[in-house]
Amino acid sequence: MMLKSNLENLLDWSKSHGAYFENVEFAFDKDRGVYGILKHEVNLDEPLIIVPEALFITPEMATKVFGLDEPVEALSLLLLAKLKFDRKETLINGYSLSKMFEPYIAFLPNSCSEIGLPLFWTDREQELLKGTDAYPRLEQKRKELHKEWSSLMSLLDEHNKLDLVTKETTQGKGIVSWKSFEAYAWAHSIYCTRAFPNFLREQSERNLNIGFLCPIVDLLNHKNGEKVTWTCADNSFVFRASPKCIRRGEEVYNNYGDKSNTELLLNYGFVLDDNESETTALTLKVEEKVIEAGINFGLKLPLGASANGISFNISLATPLPNELLRFMGFLHQLKSEKNQYTLRMHLEGISKLRDILVSRIATFKTWKAEEHANTNKKVIELVKRYRSSQKSLFQRACQSCDSTEKSLIQKYKPLTLQRALKSDSEFEKCLTLIFGTNKVNEIEKKGLSDQVLLLFIVRCKNRELSRDSPLRFIRETYENVSTTIEITREDVVEYSDLYHSLFPYLSQKIPEVFAAGDYSAKSMIIAGTVVDRIVFKRNVNGELYLLQKIILD
Repeated sequence: MMLKSNLENLLDWSKSHGAYFENVEFAFDKDRGVYGILKHEVNLDEPLIIVPEALFITPEMATKVFGLDEPVEALSLLLLAKLKFDRKETLINGYSLSKMFEPYIAFLPNSCSEIGLPLFWTDREQELLKGTDAYPRLEQKRKELHKEWSSLMSLLDEHNKLDLVTKETTQGKGIVSWKSFEAYAWAHSIYCTRAFPNFLREQSERNLNIGFLCPIVDLLNHKNGEKVTWTCADNSFVFRASPKCIRRGEEVYNNYGDKSNTELLLNYGFVLDDNESETTALTLKVEEKVIEAGINFGLKLPLGASANGISFNISLATPLPNELLRFMGFLHQLKSEKNQYTLRMHLEGISKLRDILVSRIATFKTWKAEEHANTNKKVIELVKRYRSSQKSLFQRACQSCDSTEKSLIQKYKPLTLQRALKSDSEFEKCLTLIFGTNKVNEIEKKGLSDQVLLLFIVRCKNRELSRDSPLRFIRETYENVSTTIEITREDVVEYSDLYHSLFPYLSQKIPEVFAAGDYSAKSMIIAGTVVDRIVFKRNVNGELYLLQKIILD
């Protein structure tokens, strides 16, 4: 009942000072809070709300109250805290701001917890956001806010204004001092949820972070995509809504700009289901030298890329940014692909990116709301919806990896290992004798793919292949590797057990194939490098592909 009474007082006060909102009826219920309903159909360009400048709380007021020549962003917050929590009147040249804005200040929430921003949740509630974009930003915001308050105190000290403001924290039990960090944090949350950019009324304003408070318009709920306009004309704030988007009896929404659920959650305390502006970040950590090499390679990396992390934005509109794909491909570049971006790199990058996305999705799936039953139910429901929106973006990105990979396979039609084996029927028959099957999927299940690939590559090197043979590129790759490779002792040790598990047994059992040509340990080591250059495994179905070197743009 108190809120309804305060709302009525606010509406009466604003009308008495010239505010106009005859076509909007404001109401309150416990589920929706305060909201506005359109009374009658609206004509094109017809203002729905007009608020005179006399009702604004502005940065200029703050500079006058605290005696500073230049506007300071944080001063506006301090003024609001003073109006809310100071028992003494706040005056400008004898004019009482406290009395003037009393109905508006009385309507505002009394505490940070009432406003509901995550910044003021309990530690236990904030921990529900771990693993999401919001959590690290929340940690950073908390530190920044305290630093901002502390810096403001220091600034006022430098200007000998601490007779107005001191760093006391309380004024007796249960009473918040307007000079305290608690009061400042409250004012910050009010500005987050209600302020409008000051450049609307001061075209010379260059600081986008400086805002002003405009009663009545700030009662409207937010909705992405709503067609509304804000203008300041004739010393008034004018709010319009498109007649194409709203009908009589419908709720009148404001639109603070299309925002992601992370922005909405942190700055306004709510999220939107099916938010078309939803975004999330995929952060990758690599060494500084890799970042430098990527830039030299011509990659476009996000601003702020460093060894602390490179954050790529994933959105509904762009679930798989090209910059992210190319960076992942670059991370899997071989020495033989220097200064090139190949199909193999691209496919390998997509595959590894998919693995990362699957891992991120898994972390969201392990979070269970039931495990936090003793926490505030409204907070749990909000976090559940937020985490769901984040998870859906990673799922969409993962699906895009699959579809992009499929499109590349369809476009370039690389040779599958199964088709390659069928083009060499003699070798294919040998596989049944050696491993009990010549089916690639069964070979894969048995963990024998490496042996088969190495044997097949050496076989291609030892065979006479026609110029139009689909296997010729395998032989050419082998020959190229053999002229450039430097075999080390570590290579010999790595392949020793594998080689001796196959030879001389195979050359004795099937001499017509494995005793014809060079099947030495060295040939196996060379074949291992060929595998790195031409083999790609598609994780979606386990299919193995043998790729010719194709350079992409």
